[in-house]
Amino acid sequence: MLTALLITLREGLEAALVVAVVLSFLDRTGDKSRSRFVWMGAGGAISTSVAAGALLFLALGELSHEVGEVFELAVTLLAVAVLTYMILWMRSHGGEVKSGLERRTRKAVSAASPWALAGLAFAAVGREGLETVLFLFASISVEGAAATILGGAAGFGLAAAAGVALYRGSSRLNLRAFFGVTGILLIVFAAGIVCRELAGAGELGLPAALSAPVWNTSSWLSDESGAGAVLKTMFGYQAAPSPVQISGYLSYVAAMTWLYLRPPARGRLAAAHE
Repeated sequence: MLTALLITLREGLEAALVVAVVLSFLDRTGDKSRSRFVWMGAGGAISTSVAAGALLFLALGELSHEVGEVFELAVTLLAVAVLTYMILWMRSHGGEVKSGLERRTRKAVSAASPWALAGLAFAAVGREGLETVLFLFASISVEGAAATILGGAAGFGLAAAAGVALYRGSSRLNLRAFFGVTGILLIVFAAGIVCRELAGAGELGLPAALSAPVWNTSSWLSDESGAGAVLKTMFGYQAAPSPVQISGYLSYVAAMTWLYLRPPARGRLAAAHE
């Protein structure tokens, strides 16, 4: 539930920010009559994302067990790749999201076509929606369908409330700080997915020394229920991890943490000249 809430809160806030910024820009420029095209584009993107999610799960249900496992693995790895790219992109551009949206809105308005605004909203919200579908698909195998739906609904609700507050000007959310904190949490979540998918390393023909458990803490902290299940969901805890899982988890966390926390390129260049 917590993972789904975090995912939908972050992605939902990005989508809500798109709508809030575009509507605020139209208000300031006296083009409020065009706001319905923004809602049309956003609504179309949401509908498309819901349909894509339904098709994804229906397709999985129609496949045989063996093919279904391969399909699920492929989608999960794609989710990790997209999540990794998104984390690093937001690390560099999180503080410029609002200004970039305003620039694109200005271009859409200058195009003298209200459908350009609809297209802007559709593209921006649709991207967040499709990313959310991938991430929730990966989350369901860890948290279960019920917890994922409940957490996802709560995250979207909070994101919608934040979007309304941003639009009305009653909130001054520090986007760079928000994306910075959630980025760190998502790095750990993505590492947990990598660790979980490596659980079947033994089936790939690897030596037993690489696929056998290094330890087993199930007797006092099982990863199937209670606190252990929460740790598994949020931080990728495994009661009986193999060397492959441990190395995969630590390698991902180490590499991503270094990439995420290192100074920006301009900062490194300035430091080099000092």
